[in-house]
Amino acid sequence: MQYEKERAAYIHAFIRTKQAMLREQLEGVAGDEMELKETFWDHVTVNFSNSHEIQETISSIKQQAELLHERERSGALIKKQMRTLRRLADSPYFGRIDLKIEGEDQAEPIYIGLASLMDENDSDFLIYDWRAPISSVYYDSEIGPVTYTAPAGTVKGVLENKRQYVFRRGELKAMFDTSLAIGDERLKESLSEGASRYMKTIVSTIQKEQNQAIRDEKSRYLVIQGVAGSGKTSVAMQRAAYLLFRHRSHIEANQLVLFSPNELFSSYVSTVLPELGEENMKQLTFRGYLYKRLGRVYEVEDGFAQLEYILGAAKGELYRTRMRSIAVKSGRAFKEKLDAFIEKLKEGGLFFKDIRFRKKTLIPKEDIETYFYCLDHGIPLQNRLRLTGEWLLKEIAKQEGKERSEAWVEKARELLDNETLLRTHWEVEKATANEEGFGTQERQEQLIAKQLVREAFEPLKKRIKALAFIDSEKLYEQFLFDDCHRDTEGFAAVALWSSSEISKKRMPYEDATPFLYLQDRIKGLQVDRSIKHVFIDEAQDYTHFQLVYMQMLYPAAHFTIVGDVSQTLYFHGPNQTGLIGGDEADVKYMAFYKSYRSTEAIIRFAREMLPNPEEIIPFERPGDVPVLVKGTSRQALIKPVKEWVEQMGERGYRTVAVIVKTAKEANDVHAQLSEWLDIQLVAKDHHEYKEGAVVLPVYLAKGIEFDAVGVFDASASHYASSQERYHLYTACTRAMDHLTVFAAGEWSPWLKPIPSHLYEEKQALS
Repeated sequence: MQYEKERAAYIHAFIRTKQAMLREQLEGVAGDEMELKETFWDHVTVNFSNSHEIQETISSIKQQAELLHERERSGALIKKQMRTLRRLADSPYFGRIDLKIEGEDQAEPIYIGLASLMDENDSDFLIYDWRAPISSVYYDSEIGPVTYTAPAGTVKGVLENKRQYVFRRGELKAMFDTSLAIGDERLKESLSEGASRYMKTIVSTIQKEQNQAIRDEKSRYLVIQGVAGSGKTSVAMQRAAYLLFRHRSHIEANQLVLFSPNELFSSYVSTVLPELGEENMKQLTFRGYLYKRLGRVYEVEDGFAQLEYILGAAKGELYRTRMRSIAVKSGRAFKEKLDAFIEKLKEGGLFFKDIRFRKKTLIPKEDIETYFYCLDHGIPLQNRLRLTGEWLLKEIAKQEGKERSEAWVEKARELLDNETLLRTHWEVEKATANEEGFGTQERQEQLIAKQLVREAFEPLKKRIKALAFIDSEKLYEQFLFDDCHRDTEGFAAVALWSSSEISKKRMPYEDATPFLYLQDRIKGLQVDRSIKHVFIDEAQDYTHFQLVYMQMLYPAAHFTIVGDVSQTLYFHGPNQTGLIGGDEADVKYMAFYKSYRSTEAIIRFAREMLPNPEEIIPFERPGDVPVLVKGTSRQALIKPVKEWVEQMGERGYRTVAVIVKTAKEANDVHAQLSEWLDIQLVAKDHHEYKEGAVVLPVYLAKGIEFDAVGVFDASASHYASSQERYHLYTACTRAMDHLTVFAAGEWSPWLKPIPSHLYEEKQALS
C-alpha cells in the first residue's frame, strides 16, 4: 500500500507538472495565433497588375493562411491533451495487471485508466488506455496463462496479479487484489455513488461478457438482450468509444449514429463519450426521423401518442381495430406482402397525379400512366420513373412557352416592385447586350414575361424531379385494400380506418414506416453511406419493419442493437430484436443476465413479475426491501406520495422519481404535488431534467436510473393487462437504492404472486 500511495502521488505530481507545461505552451501558441491574425496582411504582398503578380499574391496569402492553420491545429491538440489530463487528475487509473510476457524474465506492472499517459520522454507508458489491446487481459482473464491480440499478432504470457484502485480527488483511498475479472468490492464502490442526471462511464467495472461485446469487431450485427440494469446501454456507449479509438485513422464521431428512445435519454447519455475523450456521435430518435420525412405534409403520430391512446382509450370497436392495425403492420408478414405488391407494380397498378398549374391540368394522369407503362418493362421501376420525369419536364417546357401570353403574366409584370423591376432590367440588359434591337420596350417585356413564367414553373419542376407526380396516398390505400390481406381477420376495418386517417393528413405511427418504405422502394431509398456504425437502444420497442427499414437506410453500417424483452412498452407483439436481415453468419447474439443497477432486494422483488424470474441474477448489493403502500383511492395517495418525496430528500437522495403510467396522469399528479413540493414535470419533448424530484410517465424513464422511485397507483385497475406487466416491471427497475409502490385499492395481479418476505406492506393514512 505504501508503494502504491507513493506511485499515485508521483503520478499526480507528474500530471500537475505536465498541465503547467501545456498551459505555458498554449499561451505561447495562442499569442502566436493572435499576432498572426493581427498582422496577417502585413506579410502579404497584394498586386494584381499582371498574371505573375496575381499568382505571387495568391501564394503569399496561402502561405500565411497555412501558418495560421498550423498554429490553430497546435492549439487544438494542446487543448485535447489538457482535457485528457483533467480527466486523469481525479482518478488516474483504476486497475493494474502484472503480466509476464512469454520469453521475458519478469512480470511488468501495467496500469490501466481512462486514457494513456506517457513518461517525460514519451518512451514508456505510465498508464494504458482501457481500450488498448493489452487492457483486455484486465477485463477477461483470471490469474494464470493468458493470450491477447495485439497489432503485431497474438501475445502469450502469464497473468501473475490483478489489482483495482479507488481514488478520490487524485488521492489513492483503497485497493483490492482479485483473481477474477472485476471484484465485487470495486463494483459496489462504483454503484454506491448514486444516480445523476447523466450516465456514468463503466470502464473501471466492465465485466468479462461486457468487454467481449465492447471489443467485438467481426459481427455485422451485434444483438444484445440484457436484463434491466445489466449495463447494456453503457456497453453500447463504451463500444462507440472503443471503435473510435481502435479505428481512429478511418472512423470519426460523425460517422456513428445512436437511435435513442427519446430526447431525455439522448441528454442522459450525452456526457459519456466526452468523458472518454471522444466527440459525441450523432443522436437521433426514430420519431424525429419520421417527422423530418413526413411532417411537412402530415400530422405524424409518434409512438408515445400511440401508447397514450392505447392506455387511455375506451375498449370499443375502434380500439380493437386500432390494436389489429398495430399488430399486423409491425410484423414480417406485412412487409413481405408490401414487397410482393411493389413487385406487381412493374406490370401495372401504379397511380399518378395530374400535372396542374394555376388550376389547369397541363398533363393528365392517364397520359403519364400510358407513357410509363409503354416503356420497356425490363427497365427497373425507378429508372422508368426517372425517364417519365424527364419526359414530363420536356412537356412542361412546351407549356411554359405557351403560358407567356396569358393574362396573369401581364398582371404580374405590372405588380412587380421597383427593386424587382430594377433587378430584372439589369438581367434583361445583360441577356440582350449583343442582340440587334436591344433596348426596345417590346423585347424587354418579352424577356420579363419569360422570366416570370420560368419562376412560376420552378416549384412544379422541382416536384416533378422529386417524382411527386406519383400518388403515394392512393397507392398505399390500394395496397391496404389489396386481396393479399383477405386472410387477415378484421383487416377490412383496419384498411378503412387507416385510409381515412391518411386522407385527413393524419399519419398513424404504425403506418408511417410502411408508407415511407413504399415511397422509397418506388422513388429510390434516401440512404446514408457515410455512416459506419449504428447503435439502436431499447430495440424491443421497435417493430420488425422499423428495424429492417433502418438497416436499409444505412447500407454501409455495422449495427449494435440492444434491448430487453421484459421492458417492452409497445403493443406490437413479440420481441423483434432478432428479426433483422442479413445472413446468420453476420449476426452475433449475446445475453446479459446479471443486473447491477438496483439493490439485490429490489431486483428479487421486481423479477417476480416476469414469466421466468430465475433468468435475472441480482448483484449482491445490500438495501432495504421495497415498500408497498395501499390507499383507498388515487386522491388518497397524494399525501403519502408527497410525504415520501420529502423523506427521500431528507435521506440525501439526489434523484427521486414518481413514475406514472401515462403523460395525462403525470400532468394530474404533478399539478397536485407541486402545490406542496418543488417537483419537476418531465414531458416527451424535454431534453434534460434537474436533479431533485420529478414526475414522469414510465416510457420516458426507459434507460434512466434514479436513487429512489415511487410507482404511482400499481392497482388492479391500472396495471392489469399482460403488456402492462412489463410497464410495471420497467418502472420498478428504474430504482437504484429505494423503491416504494403505491396503489389505490387492490394490487395489480402482477404484484399479488410476489412472496411477502420480499417486501414490506403499509396502509396509507388518510
